[in-house]
Amino acid sequence: MVLSCGQFEVNRSCILSIKYMAEILGIGQNTYTNWKKSLQDKRKGSSQPNNAKYTDEERQQALEALLLNPDMSPSELQAKCLDENGVYLGSVKWLYILLEEVKCNNKRGTDKNSNKDDSVERRTLVATAPKQVLVWVITYLYKTNPQGEYYYLYAVMDLYSRKMIHWEVHDIQSAEIAAKFIEKAVEKVGFIKGDNTLIRADGRNTDIFGKVLELHSDNGAPMRGSTMVAKCLELGISSTYNRPRHSNDNAHMEASFRLVKHGHEIAISQSFDTLSHARAWGDKNYNWYNNIHRHSGICYITPPACFDGKGGEIMSRRNKIIEKFFESH
Repeated sequence: MVLSCGQFEVNRSCILSIKYMAEILGIGQNTYTNWKKSLQDKRKGSSQPNNAKYTDEERQQALEALLLNPDMSPSELQAKCLDENGVYLGSVKWLYILLEEVKCNNKRGTDKNSNKDDSVERRTLVATAPKQVLVWVITYLYKTNPQGEYYYLYAVMDLYSRKMIHWEVHDIQSAEIAAKFIEKAVEKVGFIKGDNTLIRADGRNTDIFGKVLELHSDNGAPMRGSTMVAKCLELGISSTYNRPRHSNDNAHMEASFRLVKHGHEIAISQSFDTLSHARAWGDKNYNWYNNIHRHSGICYITPPACFDGKGGEIMSRRNKIIEKFFESH
């Protein structure tokens, strides 16, 4: 078969395949196919015509902010500057490029654990709004004297907003203390006790899958103790627990303990001399966690802002600042 193309005639059997020509040109076959759909070069590292052009002054401002906040990821720092200063430092990708240029991007922010050996399906907790699912756990704080003994930090979090609802430090861990602790937490969330169930103090319905409030924890003795179980039944709380030897079923609480114990903002003592010392540290730490720390799981806003439903307002304000920046660039 012969095809006519203007002044030339081409034998159909001699037309080269797309795969062959892509190899000759040094591009992938998928790249050619994508270019047919759009002429924009979307390859990693390619220069885009719509990239923002940052001035030397803006570059210096971004570098100073990055170097003065070594414990913050670029995403968290970008959100902080938008909220507190009304300043857009630049795109997250560009901030990472700046860190690479000054050789300061090694293990910045939170390390991601790539271990995927867990072959059993992970327990999934679902919350579509605040005041639906609470997660809690108890962790150890070292005593100065006698060595080898501990204080016990009880903490409970609202899963949706990541807000730390209530925390206490005690000499011992027991189901009796846990029952009183959870009852106080439920009151702080905004529930009152009705007839064999909980009722929201504001009268609004928060049922999710037929549950008023779900409480999740690990399998520790205080969580499974008869007093604690009886308290949950009394309040009408639905209780769920980790699978044995799977702490990542309560990953949100474990992650919060990692942050408060190993972060640099509110340093933890190697050991605590007294119970009041440990409690003072807990109050200071969770004040920072709730009111200053911006959580990656909720678009880098503070947990109370998310809990109170202010997330949409904050994100709208950030977007206006970013739009104004791009208009001027």
